[in-house]
Amino acid sequence: MEKEQETKKKITDVKISDSSFKTELEADKLYFIRLNLSERVQHLIFVICFIILVITGFMTKIPKDMLVWLGGAGKTVFYYRSVLHRTAGVIMILTSVYHIYYLIFKPAGRRWLFAMLPKIKDITDMISNIRYYLGLEDSPPEFDRFCYKHKLEYGALFAGTTLMSVTGILMWTENHWSKFLIDISTLVHGMEAILACLAIMAWHLYEVHIRPHKFPIDHMWLTGVIDEEEMKEEYPIHYKKIMNDPELQKIYTEVRILTDQGLKKINFTK
Repeated sequence: MEKEQETKKKITDVKISDSSFKTELEADKLYFIRLNLSERVQHLIFVICFIILVITGFMTKIPKDMLVWLGGAGKTVFYYRSVLHRTAGVIMILTSVYHIYYLIFKPAGRRWLFAMLPKIKDITDMISNIRYYLGLEDSPPEFDRFCYKHKLEYGALFAGTTLMSVTGILMWTENHWSKFLIDISTLVHGMEAILACLAIMAWHLYEVHIRPHKFPIDHMWLTGVIDEEEMKEEYPIHYKKIMNDPELQKIYTEVRILTDQGLKKINFTK
């Protein structure tokens, strides 16, 4: 109780939040920022492009016999399928290029990059976590801002996006390349597409949304924040670093209070 009063006395910067927070977030609670606005927008663009690419990409695998019912409209549908697929692909590539720029030139991006770099601790955490799942350890390892699962998925995203972009551009400009190279690109593009879909459905969706305490959806990808209880449980090392460093508190924490004007978010230091 004393800590809460002390925290409120040192409130620094008040900003009125989005009206969307009124339904998703509770007032008078401490929240920790996991994704800032730029990161949420990048993620949202990527999600939309991915969904469009999956639908329009796998349309090419529909048997011709099933397309007969489209009649003369079939050519029109597949013409726009091609335009939509390539447009989404270009937007995804541009978003990826911006993300690299963000990682190098933006302070928040550099913090993200340094936190995402592999460390020896990731290997020991993975081993410890497997032992925990097998009942050989009493508690799981403590994680920092990103755990080994995040880093593996992020690395796979980088590799997969690069592979899909290169092979997609080769297929788009097929008249400039040998048939052998185009055949290889087509095979790799299709196999990587299947792998990416499986990774999203079997790994990412479960890890982010379908786990029992998250089901049916985790709103963090929209709000960008998690509450203090979840922060302590999921990322205890990062939580301790933030609570012991006033500068990190300015970056990663905010309190939401209910006022006559609505819900407000307040950055604070202890």
